[in-house]
Amino acid sequence: MQWIFLVLAVMQWAFLVLAVVAALIELHTGTFYLAAVAAAALLTTAIGFWIRDDLLILVFLLLCAILTGAVVVWRRTGTQSKTLADFDVGQRVTIRSVSQQGNRLVVSYRGVNWEAVMDDGSALAPGDIAVIKRKTDKLLHLASPPEAART
Repeated sequence: MQWIFLVLAVMQWAFLVLAVVAALIELHTGTFYLAAVAAAALLTTAIGFWIRDDLLILVFLLLCAILTGAVVVWRRTGTQSKTLADFDVGQRVTIRSVSQQGNRLVVSYRGVNWEAVMDDGSALAPGDIAVIKRKTDKLLHLASPPEAART
């Protein structure tokens, strides 16, 4: 009879070790899914004082499913509501060259040449200054600066 309590105590320790290992790996990778697994393992360790046998493993699996589902829902709703500020918007760039068709520009920004387009339809010459309005992938969308800022 005593060996049953020993096995159950070992199972609780195993869930506690799993919680610590999952938490450490989560800190290294930066995902929240392993945090849900770590929380489920920690809760299973605490619940292990009241629930015995193989039911404890089912409790762990159920908690993993619930908490991982909660993380999925939270990540989907959280990422749509908050976007990071784009510090490039509003910055000035120098026009380096204009394509033959006039619709593509090469600009110098932060010491690197970028491909750009004029959103407001204005025509600029090499050496002119423009302002970044937005970015899509590796393409800058520009607008003419106010007249006082032109050189």
